[in-house]
Amino acid sequence: MPHCTVTLAEELLDGTVERRLVDGITDAVVSVYGDWARPLVVIALRGVPTERFAVGGELGVAPAPDVLLHSRAGAFTRFPDAAERLAVALTDAVAAVFGDVPREGITVNLVGFADDRSAVGGVLFSAAA
Repeated sequence: MPHCTVTLAEELLDGTVERRLVDGITDAVVSVYGDWARPLVVIALRGVPTERFAVGGELGVAPAPDVLLHSRAGAFTRFPDAAERLAVALTDAVAAVFGDVPREGITVNLVGFADDRSAVGGVLFSAAA
């Protein structure tokens, strides 16, 4: 199950971008894995007040949005070039919503968990297999 957390300045979440951001991120994941993945994509939009960001030791400087996608490690190896394709597609999705945010500042972090370190409903995937 791909889980995405998007961390960004609270001020960017204005009630008009949330739907476009969720649709874009979901479509980005589906573009790599296929339609079967659509109902499995979980997204959390985490707005942080600008005064709670710091860059280079300076408070009140919000970086461009950051996307963290975590999933079972096999999802990255099972599909050709999945990591590269996800990085591009997720960056494109965020950039399409926030055209005024510099694309080169958008970060995407892809984390894969081994089956023996990933569970649903309290059952490790390695135990379910």
